[in-house]
Amino acid sequence: MYILYSVSIFFLRIAYGFLGIFDLKIRRSIEGRKKLFAEIEKYYPAINPLRKRVLIHVSSFGELEQAKPIIATLKETYPDMHIHLTFFSPSGYDNAINSYTVPDIITYLPFDSIPDINWFLDITKPELVLFVRYDLWHNLVHEIHDRNIPMLLFSATFDISLRKSLPFIKSLYGKTYSFINSIYTISDSDKSAIETVAIHAKNIIVAGDTRCDQVITRQQFIEGQKENILPDTLIEKISSENLHVFIAGSTWENDEKIIAPAIRQMLARKEKLFSIIAPHEITEAQLSHLTLLFGTDAMRLSEISRYKDEKVIIVDSIGKLFSLYRYGSFAYIGGGFSAGVHNILEPAVWGVPSIVGPNHKRSKEIGTLMGIGAAVEIRNQEQFADAFQQWFANDMSRRIASVAAKDYVYSSQGATRKVIEGIKIML
Repeated sequence: MYILYSVSIFFLRIAYGFLGIFDLKIRRSIEGRKKLFAEIEKYYPAINPLRKRVLIHVSSFGELEQAKPIIATLKETYPDMHIHLTFFSPSGYDNAINSYTVPDIITYLPFDSIPDINWFLDITKPELVLFVRYDLWHNLVHEIHDRNIPMLLFSATFDISLRKSLPFIKSLYGKTYSFINSIYTISDSDKSAIETVAIHAKNIIVAGDTRCDQVITRQQFIEGQKENILPDTLIEKISSENLHVFIAGSTWENDEKIIAPAIRQMLARKEKLFSIIAPHEITEAQLSHLTLLFGTDAMRLSEISRYKDEKVIIVDSIGKLFSLYRYGSFAYIGGGFSAGVHNILEPAVWGVPSIVGPNHKRSKEIGTLMGIGAAVEIRNQEQFADAFQQWFANDMSRRIASVAAKDYVYSSQGATRKVIEGIKIML
């Protein structure tokens, strides 16, 4: 079985290289991994061998938000600890490499071939390995286990799909998860799902989602700064004219096709609506596309000092969206018609209810928020228009959803403390 897995990784690596010819992100990922071993071979000899070494792996930028409170607490508790953060995704790596400075080093994770994994572990020599959510690679986990290095998986989530139920896949998942020393899941259902495939897995604990701790920390920091991204005159205008602020966050083009008609209809009717749209990928092509969608009603956030009563603000820089949610009445979270809905906890912590597309099954918190009336799923333009109109027109319904969203996040905090307690036992 494991030979078959390694053969599959070999051919997937070839396919990945072929796709890199056409896809810039994949090409950057390949180039980054080519430089990986030269980078760490130069870096690690200078590290004091007495420092405790911890390797933390995340798939992409979303999982980094789950890792951040753990990394921050570890650095605060053990200032001399050496933390090596790895990514699989090029988008996650690109976003973190120049902006996130808490880890000692940030690199790609090598492809999951046994020679590359052994080489990587021989150089980095971690004394503890932490995984976030679900991005476990069998050869990596197997080799770490064979070296008797403790491993912990936190904010873990697992769905039993038809593919995961196939005998080969199920056996591979079962063996991989059984190698992990401690698993901290987000929910009871995640715990049960992992126990179903990994009957030999031990020490599985329901701890919650560390992202709840992270968004609360970020919200409190921003509130303490008392700085506004929007100019005071615009904030006063929103308040005095009782405008409803709609925020579309991390949108892709297929999201924008769903939401744009309803916004344009509202603008044509001169409704009390003010919209902020933050595309997932901030490229000139994407920004120009959004400007064409809304014409003279739109302007870019970078030009906000020249504001002249435009009704749509297009966010043209990264790092602003979370702070902008504080102004929202309701939101649409992008990704539900492509790879998956982005972080719904970011608007929720500000008490902003959300509309999402159908691809959200990996995000259990979305299902929970839908169950308490703080989120709505839509599948097409018509359903979006209905949900949009409902939260625009019904102040009472929206306020109830707002309270439910914020209460959910604050009642779910505490996962970081539980995970840190587990890590301390392993150190």
